[in-house]
Amino acid sequence: MTGWTTVGRLYVRRHRIFYLVWILVLASFLPLTALKYHDLVPAGQAGAAMLAGLAANPTMKAILGLAFDLSTAGGFTFWRVGGFTAAATGIMAGLGVVRATRAEEEDGRLELIRSAAVDRHTPLATALGLSMAACLILGGVIAASMIGAGTPVAGSVAGGLGIALTGTMIAALAGVAAQVFESARTARAVTMGILGGLYLIRGLIDASGEPGLVRWGWAMPMDWAAYVRPYAGERWWVLALPLAVTVILTWVAFTLESRRDLGSAIIGDRPGPATAAPGLSGAWGLALRLHRGGLIGWGIGISLSSLFMGSLSLTVDRIYQDQPSVAKLLQELGSGSSELVIAFQTAMLGIMTTVISLAGVSMIARLRGEETEGRAEAMLATATSRPRLLASHLLPALALTGLLLPISGVLLPLWQAVHDGSARLPWQLLGAAAAFLPGMLLVIGLATALLGLWPRGLWIAWALVGWTALTTWLLPLADAPGWLIRLQPWGHLPHLPTDPMNWTPVLLETAIGTVLLAVGLIGYRRRDVAGR
Repeated sequence: MTGWTTVGRLYVRRHRIFYLVWILVLASFLPLTALKYHDLVPAGQAGAAMLAGLAANPTMKAILGLAFDLSTAGGFTFWRVGGFTAAATGIMAGLGVVRATRAEEEDGRLELIRSAAVDRHTPLATALGLSMAACLILGGVIAASMIGAGTPVAGSVAGGLGIALTGTMIAALAGVAAQVFESARTARAVTMGILGGLYLIRGLIDASGEPGLVRWGWAMPMDWAAYVRPYAGERWWVLALPLAVTVILTWVAFTLESRRDLGSAIIGDRPGPATAAPGLSGAWGLALRLHRGGLIGWGIGISLSSLFMGSLSLTVDRIYQDQPSVAKLLQELGSGSSELVIAFQTAMLGIMTTVISLAGVSMIARLRGEETEGRAEAMLATATSRPRLLASHLLPALALTGLLLPISGVLLPLWQAVHDGSARLPWQLLGAAAAFLPGMLLVIGLATALLGLWPRGLWIAWALVGWTALTTWLLPLADAPGWLIRLQPWGHLPHLPTDPMNWTPVLLETAIGTVLLAVGLIGYRRRDVAGR
């Protein structure tokens, strides 16, 4: 394929940091969990009873999938985080392919590449090859780290391959989406939507417990990594399923690319109405229209996730009250609360807070996308001022996160409140969510300041959210020091109802977030519009 070495070097240079960060983060999930297995699961009958309860719990099966053998560190680890890691690998692969194909085509760089002595299929082949290579490297690192953690070689290799091939399937799916849809945003949304839908259907099938329905799990690609049965009598032939899907979707992607022109798509964007709606006459109406899908999607997703995760609290006391090691870890994740239910709900609120912050940062980053694509400049050519344009994206971000955080705080303990017949826990979690709002303001303020002063540095805001996820989910498993775990936007805020109310960090972070917002507004007024 003509020019593939040159394009390959270019793509590695442009996307190496993207894949490197994903690989380093995802590769840590399984070995950290495996090393904590004997701390999480007590020896003897008590541990066996706990594992049996976890394997039979419908909610746990919906979230984590079917359990085949939890009596070993490898089997427990793959059940606990293997499915999640496989799905996250798919996200990495899908986003990587779209950003190297359709996004490059939108920005005009792909036309420059293809104007040289390059075969028309070389950019797509290189993008798919790079993404799939990243998946295989991640699988290899996971396998090696699990072997280093003391788990059997066969199970480690099977698990690594299952995760890697799940990623290659989604990479090929993204390659197809990049040919079908004219917008990179649509291609990403469709790819992630299909992945999320498959994961949801998998959860519903696995949680049903009906043998006839569970058999349909074989039709769910998100279950195939688990069906390889790492550490539980490996079924190597199952790996042929994701490999076959990868080959078929890759062939479809190249076929579709042969049937369209550069810059076009199989399904083109439909022309809009000749006259815009009255609500689109200004920056506010346009921004709300741009964010409409995200506002609805994030609202529904966070609400359902909060209800779903909160339902797990109904089994916390029964499963963990006689397991002091697990209870201690749960209490650490839940800010040290002595009540397991409150500790669990507080830990879940911390996770949801990190997820909600992604919504806020993405809405600020949308304005940067409008800039680089030239639409912000067209808006500013009218009577729209720069502060108004920035505010039209900033205020929806503040409103969305400011509403979703308390909503999550109320919905997380709702099932427990209905079960107990008491409204005490929802009120407590609502207060805890309100105490986290200054941290949310700090994150959005940082993203705004970066947009106003150094738009290329928006990755710092994304990195801050990623670091928060790491300190919330993984570092407690690794017995990291408390000062390191607290080194994040919500680390020093009071974690109600366990901690006493402390107004000093609340007021301090509120002040810092407000100053960052002001700095962003001032910077946006003064810097170059394109930000290049």
